Amino acid sequence: TGDTTKTTTGFFRSFFSGVGAKIGELARYYTGMSLLTEAFQRVRQGVQYVREIDLALTELKKVTDESDATYMRFLDNASSRAKKLGATISDIVSASADFARLGYGVEEASTLADIAIMYENIGDGVNDITQATESIVSTMQAFGVLPEEAMHIIDVFNALGNNFAISSGGIGDAMQRSAAAMKAAGNTLEETAALVAAANTVVQNPESVGE
Repeated sequence: TGDTTKTTTGFFRSFFSGVGAKIGELARYYTGMSLLTEAFQRVRQGVQYVREIDLALTELKKVTDESDATYMRFLDNASSRAKKLGATISDIVSASADFARLGYGVEEASTLADIAIMYENIGDGVNDITQATESIVSTMQAFGVLPEEAMHIIDVFNALGNNFAISSGGIGDAMQRSAAAMKAAGNTLEETAALVAAANTVVQNPESVGE
């Protein structure tokens, strides 16, 4: 009986020792596979990110005429600005291209792109860089706002959004639809934005107010 017990005990020790070793091997295997999968995923993300930047830069080149050296400097600056503003390089390049289509040079377009990024980041109700850019473009064109004055647009939108029953993004959306008509009627940027905010207090629908 004693020998049987020893044999049984030895068997289970050997069995569980073998199982433990196999589990360790599997754990190392799956850990390695997980790390490898993560590495491949990061590579794919990196490739996609580079493609997005390349596509955005291609759009910028279509509407500007600069040297390769200028575009390289632009990308270097875009990289540092992206880190500072908490944005992606492709967003900054895309926004710059949108402003360049209006006839602005690379430097002015870059400044306006930064303002659009800030509006996206701090403006309540601003969903993405496209919405931010379109709101700023519409307002600038309607009221003849110069690039160096464009930050005032964001200040007005945010001030009203913080004090009235409308978001900063809602004011921007309404301005896209009404700015040109309101300017033609003799209203200033500030007056138009204030009217939008006041009307939305009753209607509670920036899109309807803008129309």
